Amino acid sequence: MPGRRYNCRCGKKRYRDEASALAAAAGDREAHGGVVTVYRCPGGLAWHLTTRGFVPEALRTVGRRLAHELLTREDVDLDALFDERRRRRAQRCVAEMAAIGLVRVEESGLVVLDREGLARVVQIGLDACRQERAVTPARCDEYG
Repeated sequence: MPGRRYNCRCGKKRYRDEASALAAAAGDREAHGGVVTVYRCPGGLAWHLTTRGFVPEALRTVGRRLAHELLTREDVDLDALFDERRRRRAQRCVAEMAAIGLVRVEESGLVVLDREGLARVVQIGLDACRQERAVTPARCDEYG
């Protein structure tokens, strides 16, 4: 068995780590014949499987939401996207994303430098991606 399953606060089955979730996803692909992906729970540290695809409304953190918007839109307006409290956090996230090489800040707006890295932020969160890159700098680029 690829890892002990237990229920998350969000009510879904969860896995302790990404490796366990990937192993379970491989088994589910064989059993169900569909596309199964893994993602880190927006509400915690657990990992989940999905066959239904991504739902942006499930993104609860500002960093994840900002990364998703940067991947799907050419022009991101922080004022329109976030309320005042979250806008300040979004500005800090932009600075963090620039520091780890995901985006570049220009007068005209944000320029995406690393789409795979932003996809990893959506999957696991900005803090976790930053920590991954500190340990193994190329790791965020390995995931899509």
